[in-house]
Amino acid sequence: MRNRAALLILAAALMLPAMLLGGCTATDETVDKEPDLSVHIVVPYATTTPAPEATGPASPLKITDGKVEVLDPAWIEKDFISIEQEKIEAQYTQLRLGDTGEGVQNLQARLKELKYFEGEVSGVFDPATEDAVERFELTYGTMQTGIATGKLQTLLYNSTAPEYGSEAYNRSKSAYYETLQRGDVGSGVLALQDRLQELGYPIGNLTGQYDDETAAAVSLFYEEYGFKPNEVAVVELQKELYSENARRYSGSVQAPATTGGAQGESAVLSEGNIGTLVEQLQARLIELKYMEGTPSGTFDLETAEAVKQFQRALGLEETGAVTETLQTQLFSFDAPAYGSAAAQAIRQGGYALLQEGDNSDAVRALQTRLVELGYANGTPNGKYEKNTISAVKLFQRTANLEETGVATAALQALLFADDAPRYQNASANEGATAADNADRYYPYDIEIVELTEGSEGELVTYLQTRLAELGFFEGDVDGNYGSRTESAVKKFQKALGIKQTGDASVTLQQHLYSDAAPKSSVSFFKEAQKFETLAPGDSSKSVEKLQRQLWELGYLDKADVDGSVGTYNEATEASVAQAQRAMGYVDADGVANPEFQAFLFSKYCTIIKKS
Repeated sequence: MRNRAALLILAAALMLPAMLLGGCTATDETVDKEPDLSVHIVVPYATTTPAPEATGPASPLKITDGKVEVLDPAWIEKDFISIEQEKIEAQYTQLRLGDTGEGVQNLQARLKELKYFEGEVSGVFDPATEDAVERFELTYGTMQTGIATGKLQTLLYNSTAPEYGSEAYNRSKSAYYETLQRGDVGSGVLALQDRLQELGYPIGNLTGQYDDETAAAVSLFYEEYGFKPNEVAVVELQKELYSENARRYSGSVQAPATTGGAQGESAVLSEGNIGTLVEQLQARLIELKYMEGTPSGTFDLETAEAVKQFQRALGLEETGAVTETLQTQLFSFDAPAYGSAAAQAIRQGGYALLQEGDNSDAVRALQTRLVELGYANGTPNGKYEKNTISAVKLFQRTANLEETGVATAALQALLFADDAPRYQNASANEGATAADNADRYYPYDIEIVELTEGSEGELVTYLQTRLAELGFFEGDVDGNYGSRTESAVKKFQKALGIKQTGDASVTLQQHLYSDAAPKSSVSFFKEAQKFETLAPGDSSKSVEKLQRQLWELGYLDKADVDGSVGTYNEATEASVAQAQRAMGYVDADGVANPEFQAFLFSKYCTIIKKS
């Protein structure tokens, strides 16, 4: 329980804003400050480039008429990174849940020295280590990710790193907070929303904008402590919010569903925003010929006009603001260039983005066309679910597009074109051989069975072809599972970081034929891991670790495992299946096999992380 002294301090700190806001006379509720205009929203498309790390919520700059004034001179020394500082940070390898080795051992030892970690210095980045990293992250006012980045390790190993619970620790935490209220934008607001959502308060979208939803959630946090509702997140409130003993939401108000592309969704980037994501947006608009010049990082009139032109190409309302749905289409591989035939086809067809969860006549038309072209079977039902995603991916593969499973407007224009590529399989083309279809990994209608030395036939041919494509198999593809194939399988298992048996199990082949299979130049782990198959009904620390990783990647809600942490329940099974689909598994069965876990706990898992 929280001690009485802490409650008295919080009560005293909150009395002043409560008195000011609760008086009988009209009071100006605004706070005279400059907001941080860097909107750090993750672009919703797969990328291996990490998103910019969140900074403290305070803005050290003031922008007036396009001129930048440094309000805090110390910021130049504090946040502008010199070449030498970059070299220091580069010495450390990013560490996260599931990593092992000397780096993890040193990390645990340092965290233990500073009293953030009480576990065993084992060299295994386990949930207890992740918790300790999150405690240290609080010291510097960043969101609790549990990932030990190079920057975090630089701070951790510095002689000035504060001991957990010390006066220096409390001072360091307080230094990164400032009052937040309606109209504010930036990483400080994003961190606030993330923490409120983590504690169960009704936050549906992490937007980085202090909107109605954020204000309502902050008011509910006040009420949990017995205070009158207050929409302003003062510094003392944030100190309590980010503490380990912050009160979870006990009410019944539910968070609204996250926006998925419906009309009227909120903009994530619009005129007046400044930051890295605006620069990325401008670079993409320039690449597609909707803008000229070089990216400035400022969302100005020219940028708004370019966005309108892109919206016009898609046949959308020309608002000049960028929603999550528009971002998805803009950064897709098939986004139409300015004045292209694809843009004209989109306008003529009136196509709009379709994706998982949609239920409409447009989805039914999409399914009907996929059946016509041979990419799907059955009766269209208008629901964009697992089978539709698989059929769309198959079409994207045939058209040499990125296999996202999302039907962008541009993809639909290609799909409905008279010359759209038809799906050719062995039954449709009796003269086709295994080699003719090798670029499709293997025919989905063939049942996979375990293959070992001495096996032969079509499945071995596909196995060898896929291993050769990834750089593990050399020589002729002959359909015979001999020593060369066994050696190639062992190399593939080594790259995954699992036991090297040389046998191609069913689960290994499922992973081999997915988009998450590593090439020979990539290693998920430096040494073999001890992953065991986890399935519905299992209860163990390994299941808890799996659930934490699924939550971190955005596939599992904490509320779904309340009271059943460490137990493989239905929500965990559904989350594993969803992650498998994101990885390109043909059979997303919801069982966490060793190959699946090897990818999920590797540093490459961020490729499938939800935005």
